[in-house]
Amino acid sequence: MTVSDIFQMSLRNLYRRKGRTFLTVSGVVIGCCSIVIMVSLGIGMKQAQEQMLAQMGNLTRITVTPAPEVSADRKMLDQEAAVRIQKIPGVKSVIARNRLELGDLSLLAGEKNRYQRDYATILGVSEKDFERLGYVLLEGKYPDKRPFEVLAGQNFAYQFTDSKRPEGKNMVDYWSDENAKPYFDPVGAEISIGQKKERPQPEQSEQSGAANKDEWKVIDKMTVVGRLQQDTDLYDDTGDGLVMRMKDMERLQKQLQKITGQKKRKEYYELYVQTESMKQVEPVETEIRRMGFQTNSMESIRKPMEKDARQKQMMLGGLGAISLLVAAIGIANTMIMSITERTREIGILKALGCFLSDIKKEFLLEAAAIGFIGGSAGILLSLLISRIMNYVSQNAGLGDSLTGGAGLGDPSGASAVMSVIPPWLALFALLFSVFIGVAAGYYPSNKAVKISALEAMKA
Repeated sequence: MTVSDIFQMSLRNLYRRKGRTFLTVSGVVIGCCSIVIMVSLGIGMKQAQEQMLAQMGNLTRITVTPAPEVSADRKMLDQEAAVRIQKIPGVKSVIARNRLELGDLSLLAGEKNRYQRDYATILGVSEKDFERLGYVLLEGKYPDKRPFEVLAGQNFAYQFTDSKRPEGKNMVDYWSDENAKPYFDPVGAEISIGQKKERPQPEQSEQSGAANKDEWKVIDKMTVVGRLQQDTDLYDDTGDGLVMRMKDMERLQKQLQKITGQKKRKEYYELYVQTESMKQVEPVETEIRRMGFQTNSMESIRKPMEKDARQKQMMLGGLGAISLLVAAIGIANTMIMSITERTREIGILKALGCFLSDIKKEFLLEAAAIGFIGGSAGILLSLLISRIMNYVSQNAGLGDSLTGGAGLGDPSGASAVMSVIPPWLALFALLFSVFIGVAAGYYPSNKAVKISALEAMKA
């Protein structure tokens, strides 16, 4: 018999016993649907956790800081160290960052230094790294060749106090009122670094008639040319801090060292090491630690969560596989009953000279067809159930109970997606269903070819 003949006979035999075929296929549908939905829940959980971690920090970034000064064989986190780290396999980029310490100096803005701020995070970054860090401009531009042009964080201007207002009412309460405006527009503003002059003693003030007001010695000035969108991953930079070019910071640092007496920084404050993928984070971090530096990344949080998600995914997949195993037993039972009922037919085929392999192929093909039809219908049913589950979870917040938090899947606060069915899962489920069908039909097909042709004809 040709392959076409075997295929047509198999489909005819399944169609002749529609009721039994329907019930057997239904078992495969339920089993396939169970395994797809169970695994999709595990995948959805894993993706929700990764999205949550991505909001907490960059998953492929390692923050490198200098080793404690008490270390005997302490290594300097300088340009040479940055070059060595860049050569580690798996490292995509290395970004050096410095921090300017103001000490008892203040930031000043407005006419006659009216607006004042005692503390601010000022970071120095190479100008080529502004965009590599992922800064997003709300307004303005990046610094160009003019010296002391800086970028301000989204809430930078809100941190200033108004020296002409009474204590307790001299700051803009933007936490309570998101529409509140700062005292001055940061973009284009001139920000001074000033040192407060000592006030004269009260008796001296009365004798001289001087007003009891703060007087400032301006050390240097900066111009804000751009305002950054706040990023929780880079809050010091984009929240309420300032970012300037590294070379401008080094020049400014020399001036401040003379005034404040702080020691000259001989190494970088920190390095941001970007790896090519999440898989590279752990080996790269291990190598950097061997070099003598301290590291910090999301890997210490991600790995336990990934392990937990994998275990739950395997458990859910195992439960679904049990349903498919039950369906396999149903297929085997159907095929054995079919052989019992078709004993005479098998004898006729043997008498007509059909090869035993063709008879075996016919029964295996029937079992495979049951698996294929059931698997295809199970996948379609799984896609429908998955869509319903995701719709309900996004509208009722059920996805949060699955992932352990509110709005983990979306920065906007929407609920996480519960079920994710990637193409590989659908293909795997279909192939697995066909495999289960063939495996279940293997014993009955062997039994069919062992029937004696003479006894079969007498049946």
